Amino acid sequence: MSIVGLNRLARELEHTPGLRERYESEPGEVLGRFPLDPEERDAVRRRDAAWLLAAGMNPVALRNLMVVLGVAHQDMYRSREGD
Repeated sequence: MSIVGLNRLARELEHTPGLRERYESEPGEVLGRFPLDPEERDAVRRRDAAWLLAAGMNPVALRNLMVVLGVAHQDMYRSREGD
C-alpha cells in the first residue's frame, strides 16, 4: 500500500484550491500525480473506504479523504456491514 501517496492525496484534495474540482472532472489525471498502485486508484475512484481501510490506510486520513469526496460518514463502511 502506498500509505504516503494516499495520505498525501487526502491532504492535497482537502487543502489545494481547485484540486477537488479537478479530480471530479479528471480523476485519472489527478490520481496520476500520486504514487498509487492501480488497485488503490480504483478504490479511490469507487470511494471504497472499506477496501482502503482493510488495505491499511490510516483511518483518520481515510475519513478525511471520503468526506472531501462527498461520502457521508454513515455510508463510508456500508459495504463492510455484515462482515
